[in-house]
Amino acid sequence: MAINLAEKGVNIVLNYLNDEKSIEGVQEKIKDLGSNAIIVQADVTTIDGSQRVVNEALKSFGTVDILVNNAGPLFRPMSIEDMTWEDMSKNLNEDMGAAFNMTKAVLGTMKQNHYGRIIYIGSLSSEKPSNNVAHHGSSRAAISTFSKYVALEMSEYGITSNVVGPGMIETDRTKSQTKIIKSIAEITPAKRIAKPEDVVRAVNFFVNDDDGFYTGHYFPVSGGLHLK
Repeated sequence: MAINLAEKGVNIVLNYLNDEKSIEGVQEKIKDLGSNAIIVQADVTTIDGSQRVVNEALKSFGTVDILVNNAGPLFRPMSIEDMTWEDMSKNLNEDMGAAFNMTKAVLGTMKQNHYGRIIYIGSLSSEKPSNNVAHHGSSRAAISTFSKYVALEMSEYGITSNVVGPGMIETDRTKSQTKIIKSIAEITPAKRIAKPEDVVRAVNFFVNDDDGFYTGHYFPVSGGLHLK
């Protein structure tokens, strides 16, 4: 997503918590495109970490027009019977902590500019429950509901808020899960799982909404799986 936005001339702030090497690789690709990118190490589940990201953005670029909130914990699939409150609260605190605190951090600048595009990366599991992911689906459902409240309160200031909700995505992390990919593809009308570029196109739709009229939406990126 960052590289795609950079191709359109957007200055990028890359946030990470632990994987510095990977994020530096993304920064180099952005610089090769002739765009600007800075890296900010911060825990955006906290207000201090989120504010540090925004402060560095303002220091380097003078404004914040777009927030793509993609922070969230890794999680282990498990049944509700095996799940503890700690498992559930970890997902809720990290998913909603990042969404809430980053949103709070950018709203002042966006309201001042009377312009802002906020996109949260949600999950198909928030709208279409499946086994063993109640902690993940519940926390992403909280983000979807929160996004609607942001849309309601911020529309008059030229700020839109939307959720892009992919199912399983074909990535380096998931490509080894061939049996799961095959089983999901078989029940998906499009007969495949999502690719990163599918998610990017959905994000671009909301970023490119010049009139600011599309807000408060949940946009499934599922190849039709959400219909079944």
